[in-house]
Amino acid sequence: MGDKTDLLEMNEKDSESVETEPRTGKEKSVSSQPQENRVKFGVRTLMTNPVSACDRLDKMFGSGGEAIVHYMWFESGYSLFDSMVQCNLGRNVEELLRALIDAQPQMGWGEVILNVARTDHPSVNIIVKDPPVKTMKGSPKQMIGSFWAGVFSRYFQKQLTCKTYVYDAQKDELSCTITV
Repeated sequence: MGDKTDLLEMNEKDSESVETEPRTGKEKSVSSQPQENRVKFGVRTLMTNPVSACDRLDKMFGSGGEAIVHYMWFESGYSLFDSMVQCNLGRNVEELLRALIDAQPQMGWGEVILNVARTDHPSVNIIVKDPPVKTMKGSPKQMIGSFWAGVFSRYFQKQLTCKTYVYDAQKDELSCTITV
């Protein structure tokens, strides 16, 4: 896709504008931002802050919100990585995993550091520096661990889950372990 672009650096010419349809006279929104800025490795990207949605789920469903968030983010990670694999058949999964890890800071999810402890009985230790989630209360803590559990379930072709979550406020790091 060429040069790296910072999705957050948009100037006025890249913003959305309104045009009038010549034949109908109806207004429509038009984005002058190039398509390649919205698609990474064949997968469309979105800018969102899901922490407030998680908080709302907790208010609505209590601790059941954590289960909802877990399954949503697990499926999100699994299907995202699966789509990356399907759209990039000439690349190996290690290369695509590295690309996904490298994209995390640009997408607002923090710097991801992985340590694959075992591959036969998969175990992956993850540290996220400057994560968007800075609490271990409620369902927001599920987002990062469940997302990566989904990614690594697709990567290893085995059902994995996040077993531990720790947030160190002094280091501003969230860590978790993904395993069987």
